Amino acid sequence: MRHIFLIVLVFVFFIGCSSSQRVIQTVYVSSNKIDNQKPKDLKIYPQTPYPYTKNIKPLSKQQQTKLYKQFLKIYFKPWDRKNMSMSKKNASWGENYSHIKMYGENYQLVSKKWWKRIIALSNMSKFATVKQRAITIRNTNLRVLPSKKPLFKRFDQAGEGFPFDYNQNSSITLNSPLLISHYSTDKAWAYVESSYVSGWIDINDIATVSDNLVDKFRYKHRYFVAIKDDFPIYKNGIFKDYVKLGTIFPSRKGKFVTVIRDNNGKGYISRLDKNKNIVSFPIKFNRKNLNMVISQLIGKPYGWGGLYGNRDCSLLTKDLLAPFGFALQRNSFGQTRSGKFISLKGKTNKQKLKIIKDKGIPFLSLIYIQGHIALYIGTKDKTPLILHSVWGVKTIKNGIQGRHIIGKSVISSLEIGKELKDYNPKKSILHKVKGLVILK
Repeated sequence: MRHIFLIVLVFVFFIGCSSSQRVIQTVYVSSNKIDNQKPKDLKIYPQTPYPYTKNIKPLSKQQQTKLYKQFLKIYFKPWDRKNMSMSKKNASWGENYSHIKMYGENYQLVSKKWWKRIIALSNMSKFATVKQRAITIRNTNLRVLPSKKPLFKRFDQAGEGFPFDYNQNSSITLNSPLLISHYSTDKAWAYVESSYVSGWIDINDIATVSDNLVDKFRYKHRYFVAIKDDFPIYKNGIFKDYVKLGTIFPSRKGKFVTVIRDNNGKGYISRLDKNKNIVSFPIKFNRKNLNMVISQLIGKPYGWGGLYGNRDCSLLTKDLLAPFGFALQRNSFGQTRSGKFISLKGKTNKQKLKIIKDKGIPFLSLIYIQGHIALYIGTKDKTPLILHSVWGVKTIKNGIQGRHIIGKSVISSLEIGKELKDYNPKKSILHKVKGLVILK
């Protein structure tokens, strides 16, 4: 559908046999164009890493050792904190949604009654009163509010509605150290901080950890990392979870370590069966390994906030570089602080392209626009190319904004879709680029 259509659904409910009540519900369908019209970029630029990694300069052992030490310091930060790193006000930012129109999965406005209940459930008066160390025992999600209920903005606007659940803060992998702030009033949720994101987590997906467990999990161990995506792990032949690329594992007595939760919510060490997809951390930053990691990620579905086990733009860059020892933050703006930031503000498109080509380091640079980030992978035919997880090409026709849906990780130029008749050049990546980040 190229334009916005208004669909009126009429539901007739019969009460007994003699009377009826008509309820009219207005449902908006956004101007997202779903078709087989692929942007030209996806045809002319090979959707595989091999042509772009030919001249990669490997990182030295000294450089990767430095990255490794920094990564572990950040990774274990929640267990080193004495207090929460944020204020109660910042932790409760999601309550601001209660002042605007938000819709549920049924296209209906979320009621004031629901907001009143969920804000009370958040129990923010108890913020930072627990300060208990914990760990994720499976892959799960951090929610903005203590609820699995999705929150959407207007369904009649492109870039809103499904899959943009505003109650999703981020996915999080198993074996992630946490610091618990406090619990919801029903004790079904815990507000936690991880090394890169905070939010509400289902209590069944975490275990509290003792000082003794921390010692066993953390100290005097080699660390290992998952170099494949979505593979199963087992304990004594029994399935435990699917592992995401970049997940960290300690090794103890020759086996990889996770944590299991007992009936009281306390954790204890669990040793897994060996797995060839988990190797010594970090892996060498070279062509072979870049090809191996990236080839798994190209074409993967877009996942807002990591929903459904998929990746958005910043989760793609974070997970892609994690096996090499890079500890990127979770959101696009945070990742601009992971290296030297070169501002492109006020530059023309031509100037931006020149600076990116002159100063960008393939596979070690990020391209940043507000709300989006991509990995710079070099040039082809003098055109700078990026690897990114993208929802769609922004369009405009008759003043109405829309999207040609891509919905996956792709290799493209900074003007993907510019050949399309309804392409919106003022909303292109190139037009909106704010900076180049040289990773360190």
